[in-house]
Amino acid sequence: MCDIYVPSVGYVCWECKDEFKEYLKSEGKTDLDKNDIRRELERFLNTTKGNFEDGGQMDVDDFFKEYDR
Repeated sequence: MCDIYVPSVGYVCWECKDEFKEYLKSEGKTDLDKNDIRRELERFLNTTKGNFEDGGQMDVDDFFKEYDR
């Protein structure tokens, strides 16, 4: 169950939150205001899980997380 609720966006699970933080870091988007973060989160949540980087690259831990029960 998701513990984070962002108004106008919806619920965000811990896994998506962590991936979103990595997405922002990989895009060099570190100095954002609240509205920019919300806009980026909305855009991010409309992508396919694990495909925020060009080519859908992921590290080995992310690969195994997809198959973890």
